[in-house]
Amino acid sequence: MSRTEVGTEDQRKPGRPTRPPLTEGAIADAALAIIDESGWQACTMKAVATRLGVRAPSLYHHVEGRPAILDLVRSTIAAEIHDPGILELPWDEAMLRFGTAYYRAFARHPNTIEVLSTTPVRDAITLQLYECFLQSLHRDGWDGARAFEALLGLEHLALGFAFEWNAEGLMLESARCAELGAPLLAEIVAERPEDQAALAESSFMSLLRRYIEMFRIPG
Repeated sequence: MSRTEVGTEDQRKPGRPTRPPLTEGAIADAALAIIDESGWQACTMKAVATRLGVRAPSLYHHVEGRPAILDLVRSTIAAEIHDPGILELPWDEAMLRFGTAYYRAFARHPNTIEVLSTTPVRDAITLQLYECFLQSLHRDGWDGARAFEALLGLEHLALGFAFEWNAEGLMLESARCAELGAPLLAEIVAERPEDQAALAESSFMSLLRRYIEMFRIPG
């Protein structure tokens, strides 16, 4: 080895640690974390890039813009819900398992409800979970229209309940209720526990079971 080659070897510095590869999954996780913390409006391309430690233009190699990021977020939440195992269950058990998973997923991510409820579904995983639910009912003799009616109603129940329970603490203040002439409401609000997650799920499950019973009546 020549002197020049030795010098070159001696002067080499350790390289920067390599970043984890930028993937659609990493982008989805970063975007969902931002939405959970600050809402959809805060989930800009720049904010997602900053969260991932890259520049915003780097994201465009993987997604076309915010609508594509929203598709990834929807897919991530849908993956928390999707369970092909419901195809092996009687329709009422399938509906109970699906509804429970649906509620829990959106109770974990309530800031996604408004934007996901008002934008078109364009991702494969969400369509597959819908198809799986419909097939679980169709297999037990449900016609398509009635199965779809059950799906829409269940979505409205789960999303509305998840959204309202997470927003309730921001909407009602005991002192304000009392001040404006609603003493009973003020008393009830004051006595409710701060952590209402268990109570919320228990109430939802009770309503979900009643919803399922409704479909035992011939339509």
